Amino acid sequence: MDLISSLLRTFHLNSNVFKHARFCGQWSLDTTGSGQAAFHLVASGDCWLHRPDDMEPTALHAGDLLILPRDAPHLLSDSTAPPSGSHPDVRPFGDRAAEGTDIVCGYFGFDEGTANPLLDALPDYLIVPGSAPGNEAMRRVVALLVAEAADAAPGVDAVLDRLSDALFILAMRAFLRSETGTGLAAALADPAVHRTLQLMHEAPGRDWTLEELARQAAVSRSGLVQRFSATMGEPPMAYLGRWRMTLARRWLQAGLSVADVAERCGYASETGFAKAFKRVTGAGPGSIRRGNP
Repeated sequence: MDLISSLLRTFHLNSNVFKHARFCGQWSLDTTGSGQAAFHLVASGDCWLHRPDDMEPTALHAGDLLILPRDAPHLLSDSTAPPSGSHPDVRPFGDRAAEGTDIVCGYFGFDEGTANPLLDALPDYLIVPGSAPGNEAMRRVVALLVAEAADAAPGVDAVLDRLSDALFILAMRAFLRSETGTGLAAALADPAVHRTLQLMHEAPGRDWTLEELARQAAVSRSGLVQRFSATMGEPPMAYLGRWRMTLARRWLQAGLSVADVAERCGYASETGFAKAFKRVTGAGPGSIRRGNP
């Protein structure tokens, strides 16, 4: 099973483009404060990214994608010294009547909010250069997204949202391909940890033991715990427990009975499952099934 696809299906990615426009003259753009995972795509032209932790701004060029998984403070502008209190000349996307920069802004939304392994794997500020080698698929999606935004045909908003889904997945792929430090990227690069994650995601309800996981990953128990904890931030059995409860919430919200969900998660009794679910989520399975928080 493709682990990233498994995570995306579970957490239900739903992107939303809330602005696509051409910014002309002296301008600045700040979308901080939404509490959502935001993105800005520079469709044409150039601009500068200002961050509170950097003395020097970062240049962004056509095709570059900026992702802010945790709504980090940021400011985009037309220059290295953003104008204060500016009133930007905002025109329709792709309007060639004036010099400017076309930008597409949106949110990467997940049904369970921003707490998930995919966003956790990303840095606060992720810039995916459009010109980077190996990003051909992303460049094709960007080209289609830009064409749709400029055309403004019926249904354009829905098309932009779905293309943004693809944009996130391709950006995630590019990041994981280039990053091997810690977190999900490091886990996927470690054959034993990667194999263990695959096993858990393929059969979350199986009666897994640390011994069996280690045997199938071809490492010792202590070796697996050490390597898994170093990359994922917790031991394998703790991760398995949380993953089961994540799936359980999804199944309960879909209307499955508590008994069915308990069985799917590998619990012999509803009582044992209910205790584990409340310990991890802070709510009883019955309340989640009834639509309560």
